[in-house]
Amino acid sequence: MIEQPSIPQVGTALILNDMINGNLRTKSNPDHNKLIEESGIIQNSARLVAALRERKIPIFWIRVERRADYADVVFTLTDAFLASGRKRPPATVRGSYEAANVDELPVQPEDQVILKPRFNPFIGTDLDLQLRARKINTILFGGYSTNVGVESGVRTARDLGYDVVVVSDCCYNVNKELHEWTLTKIMPIFARVLTAEQVLKLLA
Repeated sequence: MIEQPSIPQVGTALILNDMINGNLRTKSNPDHNKLIEESGIIQNSARLVAALRERKIPIFWIRVERRADYADVVFTLTDAFLASGRKRPPATVRGSYEAANVDELPVQPEDQVILKPRFNPFIGTDLDLQLRARKINTILFGGYSTNVGVESGVRTARDLGYDVVVVSDCCYNVNKELHEWTLTKIMPIFARVLTAEQVLKLLA
C-alpha cells in the first residue's frame, strides 16, 4: 500500500469533464441511464463538489457545445469511425438539454466553464491559462468518460507539470471494461488514483 501525501487546499482545483445530460441522462437510451445511475458517478460528484465548495476550492466544468452543422469538427479516419459507417452522432448544440449539466451538478457563478472543441480539454481552450491564473498546481480530475475525455486531459495535465489526482468514483464509462482498464492500467502512470473519500481525508 502506497502512503499517499496530503493534498494542499491552496493550489488545488477540481475539473469535471462532460457531466452533461447528453452523457449521463439521455432522452433516448434508458439502459445507458440505468448504468450511469447504478455507478453513483452523479451522486459521488455532487458530494465531492459540495465538500470542495466549503473549502473554497475552485470548480472547473469542461463542456462540449457544437454547431448543429458540425462545421467546427473534423472527423478523422479512425477504425471506430469507419466501423460506424462514418456516422456522426447528433451534435451537442449550445442551449440544448443535452449540453447542460445534470441538475445535481449546477454551475455556480464562481465556477469556471471551459468549452472544448475536441476530446482533450486542453486542446483549443484556455484551460491551462485559467488554472495558472489561479496558481493551481494540483488537479482533481473526474467526469465522463474515463478512457476518453478524462484520460486525454490527465495525460496532458501531467505533461504540463501538474500533479493530478483521478477521483475514481467520480469517473465512469458505461463500457465498464474500458473504465476499469484505464483506472488500473493507464491512470497510475500519469496520476494518483483515489476515491472521493480518500481525497477529502487527504485534504483534511
